[in-house]
Amino acid sequence: MGGKAKTEKMSITLPGELAGQIRSIVPRGEISSFLTHAVEHYIAYQKQAVALEKGFGAWKRKNHPDLATPEESTAYVRSIRKSDNGRLERLGNSDAKQ
Repeated sequence: MGGKAKTEKMSITLPGELAGQIRSIVPRGEISSFLTHAVEHYIAYQKQAVALEKGFGAWKRKNHPDLATPEESTAYVRSIRKSDNGRLERLGNSDAKQ
């Protein structure tokens, strides 16, 4: 979000210990950038948590009996990755992992 995005000045209040921890690891003059980055990550985390909560229970065992164990799930994910790597190789991506 940084760069030339429109900004708005805000006043926030933090516990003294937290403010001290921030000052101890963030160079002077970069606290706004640090907090912006931290808040962006936290918002993304919250959005993901909401999406996971909404999607909980959508995957029914009766619809996917072939993925009942961790080993079966792992094999399934590996097969997807292998097909993706094959597609990338066909497209000329030399970075495709084997």
